[in-house]
Amino acid sequence: MVDIYKLGPKWMLSHDSGWDNILRFPPQENPRLRLVKTSGKGDASNQTSVIGLDMHCHSTQSDGKNTPDEIIEEAKRKNLVFLTLTDHDAIASHEFQQKLQSSGIETCDSVEVSAKGLHLVSYARRFHKSLHDVLDNTRNGKVKRYEGQIQKLLEYWFEWSIEWFSIYMQERHGRWLKSANIGFLVHYLYTIPTNRAKMLELVQSIWWNSQNVISLFYWECLKRKGAFYDKYWYESEEYEPSVETTVDEVVSKAWWLVSMAHPNVTFWGNKWWIPEFERTISDYIDKWVQWVEVNARAWIDWIEVIMRVQRKYNIILTFWSDYHGKRDDTHWNLWEQNPYITPMRVRENYERLQSHLW
Repeated sequence: MVDIYKLGPKWMLSHDSGWDNILRFPPQENPRLRLVKTSGKGDASNQTSVIGLDMHCHSTQSDGKNTPDEIIEEAKRKNLVFLTLTDHDAIASHEFQQKLQSSGIETCDSVEVSAKGLHLVSYARRFHKSLHDVLDNTRNGKVKRYEGQIQKLLEYWFEWSIEWFSIYMQERHGRWLKSANIGFLVHYLYTIPTNRAKMLELVQSIWWNSQNVISLFYWECLKRKGAFYDKYWYESEEYEPSVETTVDEVVSKAWWLVSMAHPNVTFWGNKWWIPEFERTISDYIDKWVQWVEVNARAWIDWIEVIMRVQRKYNIILTFWSDYHGKRDDTHWNLWEQNPYITPMRVRENYERLQSHLW
């Protein structure tokens, strides 16, 4: 059977009937795209109805804008049947899970682990206690990294301190340093007028259009391959667990599954990004990273290669938004889906998920 989506007067076919028939431009730029979806709690026998699920979202426990309770309310409003909260290096609390389940929404233990070179969204009925220890070490390592980064920038006459940054995080964002990231740190740096002038000067030295100073400073000074990375970046001691350690904690000790988060984002910036993913995926599968996430923002070329990998290795797909409480270039709204994936494809993988979970 061929599963199909309708594109106005045209049809988008699933990979079963040939990807060459699919229009090749990003879904958000497709003015003809009109996907009809049924309620997430529709008739389970209807194989073309859309399953209401989202397996990747963030709250104020890491870098999301909404509290866990606000996410629950949004999930209820959208009639979801399955939701996992995957905060960075912070396992979804039992209280959150109980509230979801009392609302009729299934869930499980979940977390996005910041492994070396790769983010891994991980799921289990209950994670082993030792994973909590690994994640505590990661969060403490982040704080030390921020301390070192601040000291590094002080060498170049930037003005700030770890104490100021801690106060900023609590007063502006209502969270502790352990849930911060470098993005928060750059935004804080920009709030200080003298720093703002230095940031603008640096950015203008290589960019004629320097309207987005925060973003450009982040990419050019604090990201690998940036123009000033070698000068301003603080190289901290390693604190992120290896892929092998993460898999051991989740698969061996909890006997559940690990998914490669948003490969379209992880491999972005690599000259051979899609070929590099396809070249290295077998190594990760050999390490028992046997799920791959279909990100809501993945373009058609990424969907093609992920489907090709799924057919070759019989992997399971996880889904969607990487919701942070805002809609931007890399994050979508909760349960906002990738229109190049059919409801049948989602249902097939959700049923495989259920076979592991229950």
